[in-house]
Amino acid sequence: MSVKKEIKCPSCKKWTLWRGETYDRCLYCNEFLQNDVFIKQVENKLREEVKEESDIFFVKPTDGKFVGAAKRFLRKFRRFFVFAQAALIGFMTFLLWLIGMLST
Repeated sequence: MSVKKEIKCPSCKKWTLWRGETYDRCLYCNEFLQNDVFIKQVENKLREEVKEESDIFFVKPTDGKFVGAAKRFLRKFRRFFVFAQAALIGFMTFLLWLIGMLST
């Protein structure tokens, strides 16, 4: 259950009901009450979609079943590989620190 408030519309300057949602519109002029927040959300969503589509392992609708499955597997393998690299770097750093502490 959302709490309703009254705020002034930024475009027509009339008081209108607002439920606190980013997609709420003015009752009089039908403009968004939080236009800047709504625009930022849409831009972020589009930016994520463009970033995902520019990925080499993005599964396109024209890809076959085998190619799609291979791309999904390689995407998961890439995540594992990055984690394994970070763990290896952390382990090597610890070993170098330990050798440095023991040598003094």
